[in-house]
Amino acid sequence: MLASSLACKAFSNLPNPFKKNMMSEKKSNSNLQSFYDQSYKAGEAEVFTFFENGKHVSEDHPTALSLVDWSGCTVLDVGCGTEMLVREVAARGASRVIGLDYAAPAIEEAQSIPHPDNVEFVTADIMSWTPPCRFDVIVTLGTLEHLDEPARFLARMTEFLAEDGTIIIACPHFLNPRGYVWMALATLLDVPMSLSDLHFIHPWHMKQWATDLGMSAELVTTVDREWAYGQRLLRDYGKRLRNALRDANLPTDKVDAYMEYLDNLVQHLSAEHAGPGMDGATALYRLRRT
Repeated sequence: MLASSLACKAFSNLPNPFKKNMMSEKKSNSNLQSFYDQSYKAGEAEVFTFFENGKHVSEDHPTALSLVDWSGCTVLDVGCGTEMLVREVAARGASRVIGLDYAAPAIEEAQSIPHPDNVEFVTADIMSWTPPCRFDVIVTLGTLEHLDEPARFLARMTEFLAEDGTIIIACPHFLNPRGYVWMALATLLDVPMSLSDLHFIHPWHMKQWATDLGMSAELVTTVDREWAYGQRLLRDYGKRLRNALRDANLPTDKVDAYMEYLDNLVQHLSAEHAGPGMDGATALYRLRRT
């Protein structure tokens, strides 16, 4: 499982036979494990698009770190990947930090990187893992959307949570141009978001799942606006649209025209005049001589 809220995956560096197998199989958490094993063996910076020039560029890590006072906390990072967040949490004074991931290559790499004594890594599926303690904070970034049963996964995490504990979740957000595009494709034409995403998670889903568990869910903020409105959206969809339409056996000959529309949309939304008060369903124009 991955440590990124984006789940914007690039597959060009994976072996072609592997990609074909992923497309032909029904997606599930179990067969996705092979995908993650292959991805971490290939190198996460080579496969995942939240890396640019070998650097992790998503804003989810620093934002998640700002949400909690980590001093003295017992912390579990579910889907820790190669431990980038775990190391940051430990540096902020957590008393014990466990990074859990079911991708063995990710854990092997994490363990090979020097880390404090209060940090440990475990290769396991959380649904069958027995924790050594209850946790003050459980973090899972970019994991929930990949799971067969997100609600069951959340329920499992609450079993490990201290009475006054906090769960921090990051997952793709679709109430933006990026999401409007793909929700239409997914709902009307069954076009998948990517080979590894199983769910489109909206705020109302999170609130209902939390309510069912006797908890509350607060949408604190959204990050990575460039992937929702900006140039990273254009770069990502320039590749993703063609790949996903092809995987859904749909024509790709109109993608260039649609990308031109998205390009104009991004430029408009980036302009100073686009914002609150400009999102109604009817536009009124006033023309004057210049």
